[in-house]
Amino acid sequence: MATPVSGTLSFVGQSGKGYSISMYTADTAAYINKFAADTVAVAGSSEYWRPPENVTLTDFGITTGTTQTNMVMTQDGAIKNGTVLNFVHHVSTIATRPPLRVAFPAGSLIGAKTI
Repeated sequence: MATPVSGTLSFVGQSGKGYSISMYTADTAAYINKFAADTVAVAGSSEYWRPPENVTLTDFGITTGTTQTNMVMTQDGAIKNGTVLNFVHHVSTIATRPPLRVAFPAGSLIGAKTI
């Protein structure tokens, strides 16, 4: 049975400022994950996060126990090429998660879809 879980996406802005974005997934295929910048993301949170400056996704960590194992990042509703993230490699308890370098422009709508 699928269990909702949470994760965190870490971005670094062009200015050097860090952004830690909470993510919620219902752990079902084709689910549009939810985001929150100032609190813990829940089922009713926003489907997108809009960065105030150019940012780069540098890390992603997710709680263990999901039945779905991948997601893709989206930009303005479209899948961003080369952004399939495998949950197995990004479990939050793994200290050596692979580094990420996915750039997004300021003001874009950043989202993620479970696949």
